[in-house]
Amino acid sequence: MRQLERVLRRARWIALIGAALGLSAVTTAAIASVARTSAATTVTTHSSKLGKVLASANGHALYMFTHDSAGKSSCYASCASVWRPLSSIGHPAAGKGSGVNSKLLGTSRRKDGKLQVTYNGHPLYSYAGDTSAGQINGEGANHFGGRWYVISTGGNAVKPKKASGGVCNPLCPGY
Repeated sequence: MRQLERVLRRARWIALIGAALGLSAVTTAAIASVARTSAATTVTTHSSKLGKVLASANGHALYMFTHDSAGKSSCYASCASVWRPLSSIGHPAAGKGSGVNSKLLGTSRRKDGKLQVTYNGHPLYSYAGDTSAGQINGEGANHFGGRWYVISTGGNAVKPKKASGGVCNPLCPGY
């Protein structure tokens, strides 16, 4: 959050300097927009019934997909609309004091050219069925040819003692 505040503050300064130099409002807005999107994606944690798991900056659980291989995503099209890839402009950052190991963070290039955040080589996703921070509704789900698991700070799948079939809902018709 502090990084975002710094980037926004920097964008405001860029806009002020641009205005002082007589740049058009459109150019100034474009420069500020680039400054805003250059902030690193932050990976943090939250406590769940399965223990401490990875989460996005907004507190939504992050999942790995067992069908992915060699650090590359196999989730596209309808899969990616349900299991949203966590993307980043540059190298992702570990939330301060979260327990996320920055050495395990990385990125993998998707087919569309965007960078997807990885942790311990696993591409990361959020689940559309998690509607608020702290939920892990996708845990153990069997969708799109593989299982989905939340991830520990150690970089491993957190599997419940007894894996569920995953409750399918309108977000994943036919699965």
